[in-house]
Amino acid sequence: EGGAQNGRMAELLNSAAKDNLPLLVIVIDNGRAINTFTKDIAQNSNVFNQGQHYGVPGLLVNGLNAEDVAKGGKAVIDYIRQGKGPAILQVHTYRFNGHSPA
Repeated sequence: EGGAQNGRMAELLNSAAKDNLPLLVIVIDNGRAINTFTKDIAQNSNVFNQGQHYGVPGLLVNGLNAEDVAKGGKAVIDYIRQGKGPAILQVHTYRFNGHSPA
């Protein structure tokens, strides 16, 4: 997932954890960063683990399995609603079509 491989993600996680914000970060991961494979631009493509340093839990679910997404989504939403702070849900999926040309 290319969009989360930058400093903005670190800043977001730090601020949300510091202020104990009820924030759900949903990462739709199709294994690409526009037209580049994630593994070619990132040391670690497990975005759900990026919050560990800040005490923000994360969960990886199979986006092609509706039951997995529903169970995982409920788990992170329940966590947030309990006032425990932010969480990350990484939904691993497949991109069937390319991005439109820029």
